[in-house]
Amino acid sequence: MRKGETRHRNTISLERLQRFLSWAAERHPEFVPKKKHPEAWYTTYIGHQPPELGRAARLFWLGLDEAAVESVLQTPDPTSLIGRLLNRDLNDFSCAVDIHGIEKTFDCGPVQNLLEPDIALRIEPSASSDEFDLHVRDAIQALVLSRLRVLEKPFASMSEDQKLQSLERLQPKLSRLDDFANKAVDILNDVLHELRYVVELRHGAVALDMQRRIPAGQGHVLSAREVAERKEEDRQELVAKFEMMIEEASDFDLQVLGEKRLTEVFMMEPKKLRRTIRFARQDHKEKMAFAMLLESDPRFMHYHNLYPARRLTRTWTALLGPTNSGKTHRAIEAMTAVTHAIYLSPLRLMALENQERIESMGVPCSLVTGEEEIIREGATHFCCTVEEFARFRSQHWDVVVIDEVQMMADSQRGWAWVDALVSAYTPELIMTGPMLIQPSLKTLCDLCEDHLVVKRTKRLSPVEVARRATSLKQLDEGSMLVAFSRKTVLELKALLEMTGKSVSVVYGALSPEVRREQARRFREGEADLMVATDAVGMGLNLPAHTLCFYTDEKYDGIQNRQLRVQEVKQIGGRAGRFGHHDSGTITALDGQTLQSIRQLFYSADQPVDLTQFQVRPSIEHLRAIAELMEDSSLLRAWLTFNRNINYGAEFISILPDELAEWIKLIDDPQIDLSLRWIFACTPIRGGLDSPAATHAQQWLKKVAQDKQVELPRLFIEADLATLESTLHIIETYLHLARTLPAHFPALEQAESHRSLLNEAITRELSRRRKPRSSDRRRVSGAASNCQKCGKAMPVLSRQFRLCQSCFRNQRQ
Repeated sequence: MRKGETRHRNTISLERLQRFLSWAAERHPEFVPKKKHPEAWYTTYIGHQPPELGRAARLFWLGLDEAAVESVLQTPDPTSLIGRLLNRDLNDFSCAVDIHGIEKTFDCGPVQNLLEPDIALRIEPSASSDEFDLHVRDAIQALVLSRLRVLEKPFASMSEDQKLQSLERLQPKLSRLDDFANKAVDILNDVLHELRYVVELRHGAVALDMQRRIPAGQGHVLSAREVAERKEEDRQELVAKFEMMIEEASDFDLQVLGEKRLTEVFMMEPKKLRRTIRFARQDHKEKMAFAMLLESDPRFMHYHNLYPARRLTRTWTALLGPTNSGKTHRAIEAMTAVTHAIYLSPLRLMALENQERIESMGVPCSLVTGEEEIIREGATHFCCTVEEFARFRSQHWDVVVIDEVQMMADSQRGWAWVDALVSAYTPELIMTGPMLIQPSLKTLCDLCEDHLVVKRTKRLSPVEVARRATSLKQLDEGSMLVAFSRKTVLELKALLEMTGKSVSVVYGALSPEVRREQARRFREGEADLMVATDAVGMGLNLPAHTLCFYTDEKYDGIQNRQLRVQEVKQIGGRAGRFGHHDSGTITALDGQTLQSIRQLFYSADQPVDLTQFQVRPSIEHLRAIAELMEDSSLLRAWLTFNRNINYGAEFISILPDELAEWIKLIDDPQIDLSLRWIFACTPIRGGLDSPAATHAQQWLKKVAQDKQVELPRLFIEADLATLESTLHIIETYLHLARTLPAHFPALEQAESHRSLLNEAITRELSRRRKPRSSDRRRVSGAASNCQKCGKAMPVLSRQFRLCQSCFRNQRQ
């Protein structure tokens, strides 16, 4: 609002206030005016006694003279505007306004809006109610024209039709006029000019018709000349951008993208457009090259039909049932009854245990894992980890046993089970696992055109869930306590040792040798109790009569989640080992956890019905791709394989995230592809930030320079964590020494180091920690619940207010 208008309004407001004060003082001698008045001064006297003061204040505020005020107060007309206003009518009213010769009706909102200063102080003084109505219309007209001042000059040269067209787009609400005023120029430009147009772009067979429009926000009404100039400027910019796109595409046919996608690409920012065209060129080149591979190289066609095993109609004997039901025992018996057989396991420890079991039955058996080989001269039976089966798949076997076959659904290692099932060259394929995997086995068996026989097994000794929870003090000798982290296992070990009991431990970071020794101590009674992670779910023969769950949750690397049904059954089924106990008991350290475990243990398994089976490329696949694409990146070759391979809808090539991150760290194009592949396939224990990963990257560079890798120095006098990470380094060295013996010559010394480290770790685990006073309180402390979700707190967390899940959620 201009300064002159502001002063004028202030003068009017002050004059009307003075007239009201004079009238009030004369009419009501006891009236005392307020000392300070706001802009809308009438509000000060609403509710003042007597009531007519407040009504009169509004009338004077609206410009009525004294005679009109007296008349309205004595004989108000409820149908008039002033009467509706005094009666606090909330209904809307409308007003017809002449806008430069064109009449338009505006919705002015509730009648009470007349009291707003922007309207009230525009109303001319009125001598009657009827005159007030006329002055209100004039005030609304003045308000509208003041806000639509921008239309005045353009309307002078516009036709009646153009004026009507413009005003039709004007919002009929008085409250929207400010918005319209800001957009009025855009409306007028739309009415006066054709702002939409088409730019045709042509290059050979590539054609784009770009729908364009002069954008809003020009700030003034455009002339015909300005419109033409802006259209031409835009056309020149589009032509330049189109030529840049054609140049970037080079010999790539942009029509491959299709008209819709090409238009989307063209509308991108230049930098993104260039990058997208480069990717499109590369993608097209990749697809064309891969099409050649699919036509010329049988290794890229029909994965499951590549193997000699397709020449046989194999019998798949699936021994499916719960833990402790004799599945593996029956499979081993079938192995020892034939001349040539091989057993495949998910863990080195399981392979070692079953190798010893077979030899105890009088059958020589060799062991092959990534870190270890025990070759018996003349042996015709083998035990190995499932990933090592690639070395034996071309051999004919009388029996092939694949243990824990449900691992075919594992996101990281499932490909190895699928590969073994599809490629095993044997008439008799035996597998063990839970019943839930049967649908997936049936699907894969049918794809291989083999015959599936399912033999259900029953648990040999019963197991039940206890009625009541237990405590650390009440755990009997021969019990096993399962937690879900190394830290928790070691803390529980210390607490249990305070009660005078000896404790063995098992967790994932321990080597198979240490796990085996810890299991032996427990099995032979040297340790009263065992505390373990869910690593005991597979691969250890543990005679525990009672299995106690520390909690019903585990952290999966992303969040704390409840245990799944199969996890509870797999772990809980370790209780009551056949041959050691007549029955087993499952319990927990608090009632809520026990109730949850009971529900999960007795729930039905959800079938694992895979519709796609994981596979992954071989080094031959990747080398062929790298040569064809003239790109030596191992990662890009693998991703290219994943994007383009056509093994049918039933198979999908995968690259687990963690493996992809590891490949990124070692994918140096200056290093031979086969060497990078060997290191990519080397298991790195402890994660990508571990000392083992750091050493492996350094060793790769040395091997690439054709240098020998010395064995790292050994430090035995160290804490448990250091001993474990050192062992991971040695195990990585051993794995590479099996594959690259010329560059990793210290095999025997590494095996000696591994033995020394395993002994040191075992000694460290056998050492009892001195108890602290806080530990004693935790052992004897009463149960507590999370103050937020009410869940029972685990023993080691009872000094905190919140459980781990609520604490993590609170921090996010």
